[in-house]
Amino acid sequence: MAARRLLAAGAVFLNGRRCRVASRTVQPGDTLQVSSDTPPAAAPPLIILYEDDTVIAVDKPAGMPSAPTRQAASGSAVDILRTQLRTRDGRPAALWVVHRLDAETSGVLVFARTRPAAAALSQAFAAQQVEKTYLARVAGTVAEDTGTIDLPLRSEGRRTVVAPDGKSARTEWQVAERAPDTTLLTVRPRTGRLHQIRAHLSAIRHPVVGDRRYGGPPGPRLMLHAARVRLPHPTRGVIVDIEAPEPPALSARPAVTNP
Repeated sequence: MAARRLLAAGAVFLNGRRCRVASRTVQPGDTLQVSSDTPPAAAPPLIILYEDDTVIAVDKPAGMPSAPTRQAASGSAVDILRTQLRTRDGRPAALWVVHRLDAETSGVLVFARTRPAAAALSQAFAAQQVEKTYLARVAGTVAEDTGTIDLPLRSEGRRTVVAPDGKSARTEWQVAERAPDTTLLTVRPRTGRLHQIRAHLSAIRHPVVGDRRYGGPPGPRLMLHAARVRLPHPTRGVIVDIEAPEPPALSARPAVTNP
C-alpha cells in the first residue's frame, strides 16, 4: 500500500523518468529512485491568471519547480495545479507543460489543457512567437537607460556561460527604477536559452540579486519575475496577454551589500 501511495504521488523514478505504473517491469541495470521530497499536506492554491478550455496560466511562486525533476519528484506547479483543478471541478485535470521557469523564478507559467493545444503552444515557444517580459533587480546602478545584450551562450552542466562557440542569444533591457545599490530592469529575452537572462546580466556585471550561481549579491530570493507573457492562442486566432503582479520581494527594493 505504501508503494502504491509513492507511485501515485509521483515519487518513483525509473531510469530518471517518473513512473506511476505499479506493474512496470524492472530490468537488470535499471535505476530505481524513490524520493522522500513530498509536498506540504496543505499546499496553498496557485493563483490562476488566465483560464479557458485549452490554456491555463498561473502565478508560480519562487522556490517551486515548474514540473517534477529528479531532485523534486513532487510539489511542482503542474502537480499542485492538477490537484487544485481536480478538487475544484470534481474530475481529473489534464495538463501539458509547454515551457518552464527556473524554480527560483516567480511569475507567469502557462500550461495547455489539450494535446493539440500543447503542440501548438510548444511550437509557438520554439518559433519565438511568444513575447516574454521579466522584472529583474540587479546589483549596482545601471548607467544607460536601455540596452541589448547579444552574446552567444553555451550550457556547461548546471550553468550557462558566454562562449564564442555557443548558441546565439539576445536580451533587451530597460531601466524601470534605480535605487542606491540596485537597479530594477524590465527584461525581454528574444531567444530562449537556458538561464539566458541570468547569464547575460552577469556578463555585463549586473547579476541578479540573490543569484549566487551567477555572482549576484545576497537577497531574500532570486529577484527575477516573469511579469508578462503574450502568446498566440492555439485555437482562437488571437493574442492572449497574461500578467503577474510584481511580488513584494521586488517591490521592497532592498539595499544589498557585497558578499
